[in-house]
Amino acid sequence: MAFLSRKRHLLPFLIPLLLALVFFSLTAETARRAPWYVEVFWNLLTPPQRIVTGMSDTAHGAWRHYVALMGAQRESERLGRTVAELQGEVVRLNEVRQENDRLRALLAFQETIPQRTIVARVIANDPRAEFKSIMISRGARDGIEPLMPVVGPRGLVGRVGEVAARTSRVLLIVDPNSAVDAMVQRSRARGLIVGALLRTEFKHGFYLARLEYLRRVSDIRDGDVVVTSGLDRVFPPGIPVGTVSEVSTSRYGVFTEATVVPFENMAELQEVLVIASDMPLPGEADADLPGSEMSTDTSTSRE
Repeated sequence: MAFLSRKRHLLPFLIPLLLALVFFSLTAETARRAPWYVEVFWNLLTPPQRIVTGMSDTAHGAWRHYVALMGAQRESERLGRTVAELQGEVVRLNEVRQENDRLRALLAFQETIPQRTIVARVIANDPRAEFKSIMISRGARDGIEPLMPVVGPRGLVGRVGEVAARTSRVLLIVDPNSAVDAMVQRSRARGLIVGALLRTEFKHGFYLARLEYLRRVSDIRDGDVVVTSGLDRVFPPGIPVGTVSEVSTSRYGVFTEATVVPFENMAELQEVLVIASDMPLPGEADADLPGSEMSTDTSTSRE
């Protein structure tokens, strides 16, 4: 008390100093922190806010993933359609390439035929039919007539049978009702090609034919190439028919027979050539030979 009584004269200086210190301290604390009641309010709101924020983030993430999955699904469907279209385009281009290859081979074979030819597409081929024949996309309006020879890119196919306005039926050389005068290319041995309606065992899909009425002394052996002779006035000479696979003697031992495998696979034909030019008649062919005029004059003088 004595001390305070002695320092009482300092109070007018201490009180303003203390008030200033309290003021500055309150001002600094207010600048650094919110009031206590605000902090209490914030503390009460923080847990619900965290829950709501977490739920919002979860929902937003789920929605974002859902949208992303939907976008990925649409992209996958679009890519699937693109792949399907490209695969279809590849198949179509392969078909075009194979068709071009077949037509190129057919054109190369066409250049070896001096007669006029007509390109036709095979539109029907029934292997179960009683008669071995095919239907082609050319008919009377295109100049097709019965008995016209039909060839493929590798050899003889058959001859025209029935003719309609826009289509024709071709009798194949493997049909038993077909007959083609032919000869062995190497030895010139002559015989008749008839259909056998039997499939080969070493060439799947190929039907057999037979070269019949060969003389017993005919020079023929396995591997020989058989071509048309042209003597039947239906098929031009020199058209490849097939190869000999087996030589045997006929049932009565009078003739020699040979099994022939055609060059053309009749079940896979898609384009053919129809030889439209007429074959010369027997008298016309002899009239062009040297000495024909002399024989005519001689016969006239004898009369």
